[in-house]
Amino acid sequence: MASHGDDTRGHVTCAIDVSPAAVDAGAEMALRVDVSCSPPCDLRGHTLLIKDGAGADAGSVEIDEFDGEINSTNEFVLVAPAVPGAHTWSVVCPAVERGSTSYIEASTPMSFTVTPHATHIVAWDIPSDIVVGERFRMKVGVKCSSGCDLANSDFGIYDHEGNKVAAAVLSDERWPETAGLHVAEVELEAPASEGLHTWSVKHPQSGLELPHAEGAVDFGVNVVGHPECLVTIEAVDTVTQTPLSGARVVMHPYRVVADEHGVARVKVAKGAYRLFVSQTNYLTFGLAVDVDADMTSRAELEPEPVLERN
Repeated sequence: MASHGDDTRGHVTCAIDVSPAAVDAGAEMALRVDVSCSPPCDLRGHTLLIKDGAGADAGSVEIDEFDGEINSTNEFVLVAPAVPGAHTWSVVCPAVERGSTSYIEASTPMSFTVTPHATHIVAWDIPSDIVVGERFRMKVGVKCSSGCDLANSDFGIYDHEGNKVAAAVLSDERWPETAGLHVAEVELEAPASEGLHTWSVKHPQSGLELPHAEGAVDFGVNVVGHPECLVTIEAVDTVTQTPLSGARVVMHPYRVVADEHGVARVKVAKGAYRLFVSQTNYLTFGLAVDVDADMTSRAELEPEPVLERN
């Protein structure tokens, strides 16, 4: 057996893989550590310590693998701190003796970034056309990037001038077949002026246990004048004169679908329009119309030509 005077001083170095490098506050992150020894040494069973930025214990892991040159841990999980920003922790390999070699303690920094949770917002079921000053309803869904429970958290609706026009609270209901999309239905009042207005939904960053970034999404509110005239459109096949059920009728910004008799009725404000009628497998019908009273128009659609194959 070697005497104390024959002891060799060895050194270790650590290579640390942190995934992801940017992690949500309070979320899990995966680590794997490779340890190299000089001279090479099997350190299986030796415990590595994880220290946070203040030097406090944040975890530990044993070395499980040795390929003859490199010692490695299995992948293990740590919980990220709740404070957003850049963080530097360290992996400490305590001093250890193997045979006649004493390996001194080594500390290796590991850096990662903690980010506030992102909130993803969707808005839907917004009517395509809303009459000036009338009330309408829409749905809002909000989801956290880490799947946090957002029930009872509030959000606001803001108009095209940045004014808050409504506030609502997310329910504990989650939209079917989604992972944590909390929903709420909101009733709003359309602007007093016609045109397409850009409004927004905003979910604030405050009021939750872990830090969240403010989420926002824009949506369009298309406001039309009070309809004064009833326009009736009869959509038929120009060859057979059969009604075209389900034909799509557009007198921008008004839209409607024909019934089973090929008849569509739409109330519009007085003015000049371009009438478009479309149906699958037919050429789109277009006609300029001036509306100053109730009227009826017949739209005869031609079938799309059949391409002959050589």
